[in-house]
Amino acid sequence: MNILTKKIITRSLPEYKQAKKLYFEAFPKAEREPWFWLMLRSKKQYIEFIGFFNNGKLVGTAYNMSKGDLTYIFYLAVNPELRGGGYGSKILKDIVQMYAGHRFCLSAEKPDSKAANAEQRERRIAFYKRNGFNDFGKVAVEDGVTYTMLSYGDADFEKQEYIDLQAYFSGIFTPFAKIKFIDEEQN
Repeated sequence: MNILTKKIITRSLPEYKQAKKLYFEAFPKAEREPWFWLMLRSKKQYIEFIGFFNNGKLVGTAYNMSKGDLTYIFYLAVNPELRGGGYGSKILKDIVQMYAGHRFCLSAEKPDSKAANAEQRERRIAFYKRNGFNDFGKVAVEDGVTYTMLSYGDADFEKQEYIDLQAYFSGIFTPFAKIKFIDEEQN
């Protein structure tokens, strides 16, 4: 695999429509933020929407937010035709290098054997764990979706740090951003 090049996702990017399509294909409606809001907020300092390219072809995207030394990988998506080819792992490694010295967190749907996408949830968590993310027992409910919160390496994060990051992203809509952390034992 070649070195991936990176470009900020903007409306003027030739692959803009591809990035938008990938976002809508990769994430269920219940987990998506409105596209216009992602684009608007990505203009703020410490929020980046990045396209990753191999030989000029868009292979994936990542939407990252940072506050202090904590970076939250909000969305990570790989072109469906290229999944299983190591691009997701490469993108994660690139993100860790780009934000050297930061701690990292992300969320993924909590595994649930009764869920329609139970296998996908398990695979996703396993993928992140293979790539150095660990489960420190944090579970959050946002907009009715239950997420397992993962941290990179041994660097954990405080619940309030995550809430503060989401408030920065939500801006004037912060009062409507309902995040509830629940104890793992209750699940």
